[in-house]
Amino acid sequence: MASRAVGGLRGRRPETVVRGEAIETDSAASSSEEEELYLGSAPPCRGRPTGLRVAGEAPETDSEEEPATLVAHADLPPLVVVRGPEWAEEEAPAAPALPASGRASLLQQRLAESQARLGHDVSAAVRGVYRRAGLDVAGLAARLAAAQAVGLAAAHSIRLARSDLCALAERLDIVASCRLLPDIQSPAEPGPSPRA
Repeated sequence: MASRAVGGLRGRRPETVVRGEAIETDSAASSSEEEELYLGSAPPCRGRPTGLRVAGEAPETDSEEEPATLVAHADLPPLVVVRGPEWAEEEAPAAPALPASGRASLLQQRLAESQARLGHDVSAAVRGVYRRAGLDVAGLAARLAAAQAVGLAAAHSIRLARSDLCALAERLDIVASCRLLPDIQSPAEPGPSPRA
């Protein structure tokens, strides 16, 4: 089967099949209908081998650190990959597998409960911190507004006192510079008469 598949592909264009690795070509001559054959290192089986056809693209590996030969299980058939138009679509990540019973285990339930309690405690702590900070900021804002009102009232009182003092100074200057008033002199008081 493997030699027949390679021979069928060889009739279309020359290529090399490496055991244990999928074939991938990016040239314009390759079509989407071409089949790529994954030949595992499984021992040859008797009779007609059957392969599974999987839509999509075989994964690429860029690292050379992997061992050269991969051991395949003897009961697995070779993998045949058919590349279709949907090979470029990104696959969604698989959901975590549940146990065979379909229900979460006791450990998973305890973990979920602990996580819910932890989330509740953290959110309550954060809410408390924000609430206290909000109250502190509101108190500081009220004190600042009161201090600003006191400062404005003091500035207004100082302005009024200054204007009153300026008006008084002008009146005193008018009185001091006025020459219309006669100089009034008080008579001298007689002293005590001497006794004879």
